[in-house]
Amino acid sequence: MLVKKVMKSQLLTTFSARGIAAGGTFLLSYVLATFVTVQAFGAFMLCLSVMIGVQVFTSLGTDRATLKFMGIATSNSNKKEVKWIYQRSMYVNILVGCLFSVLLWFFAPAIAQMLFSSVENGVDSLKVTAVISPLYSVIYLCNFLMKGWGRANVSCFFEIGCISIILSILVVLGSLFDYEFSALELILALGCILFFYLLLAVWYVIKIYKDCRFVSLEKVSFSKSFYKSLPDFLLVGIIFYYTQWGAGIVLGFFHDESDVAIFSLGLRLAMIIGFILTVYDSILGPRFSRLQHENDHKSLRELAQKSAFQMTCVAFLPAALFLVWPEAVLGLFGSDYDGASSVLRILVVAQLINVMTGSIILLLLMAGEQKSARNILIWSVVIGGLASLLLIPMYNANGAALSLLLCLLIQNVVALYVVNKKFGFLVIDWREAVKFNS
Repeated sequence: MLVKKVMKSQLLTTFSARGIAAGGTFLLSYVLATFVTVQAFGAFMLCLSVMIGVQVFTSLGTDRATLKFMGIATSNSNKKEVKWIYQRSMYVNILVGCLFSVLLWFFAPAIAQMLFSSVENGVDSLKVTAVISPLYSVIYLCNFLMKGWGRANVSCFFEIGCISIILSILVVLGSLFDYEFSALELILALGCILFFYLLLAVWYVIKIYKDCRFVSLEKVSFSKSFYKSLPDFLLVGIIFYYTQWGAGIVLGFFHDESDVAIFSLGLRLAMIIGFILTVYDSILGPRFSRLQHENDHKSLRELAQKSAFQMTCVAFLPAALFLVWPEAVLGLFGSDYDGASSVLRILVVAQLINVMTGSIILLLLMAGEQKSARNILIWSVVIGGLASLLLIPMYNANGAALSLLLCLLIQNVVALYVVNKKFGFLVIDWREAVKFNS
């Protein structure tokens, strides 16, 4: 009973925090669409996509490995294991982050040639992105450390959504003085914000560890398993990155920044549907890991089905609003985005499918089936990626949205089948979910 109360409390606080983060994402999209040019909006989103891509490769899979093994460490009540995870993950992200920063700086001219209509401005923006990327990588790792330690409600405030709120305020303040930010100035402003967020994130992680009341046992029970899991988790991170940011980069390769801006706006709006999934993912990861570690398969089934049902109920209303009145929603952003209604509809359907199946990929990752999750994600992204190469040149932002829809549809349908085969239950069995909620 106490566990259920704690779960409900974390859901409420995490929901509120995630709501703020989702609001920050929406706010930044609105502010950039309103107060900067469509080209600056698209160029900034390309740089942001590159920065987040650098973080994925920088982590080498330590972010999701941290989420899984921190659940085991807390189940074992072993403070030494907690420290072991903190140290190894931090060393990897700092050292590899600096290496990738140098590589991005060196290859900035070649990347700008492929993605930007103004190569000179693109090079400058990418070089600033190279400098600030290691800051974001460490902040992102701290975010996962907080989640693994059960501070999902706090971790939300260190994600790009909440960071976007500060950036939005700066852009609005500039507009009050008739100043319009360029893409380069937006990246510079983001770098200043990230520096202060880094200091705060590191301080809070150190505080969590000092407040730890676990026993320092002699043995670290999962050192080999931690390292063996990194290649799979890295690959999973790369694939997740593609589903959120990759289509935009492919779009930038074939078309200009205005198309990237239209797709990015549609995706940011559709992510309002999917934000409830990120709320549950923040909490469920360590819980899935702990229940599997304790061989409590009944509770694992109940948790997966109940959470999927609750997510679908929450997501249905905003999804209906975007599907029925997309023009009214896009009218808030000005005439440059009037033609994005079909993009928005397609992406909302994609996110609704993602939400209805619950935290199904996370379940596979946390419950010892990361290879199955990896294979599902690989095939879905390969098919989605090939579709993007065919659809984007012909259909611009609509093609990017369709390729992402195909990717998520394959990913979730196959994952449903695999979970049913491996664990013996169907996540979208609504009869069981309603019974658990009654």
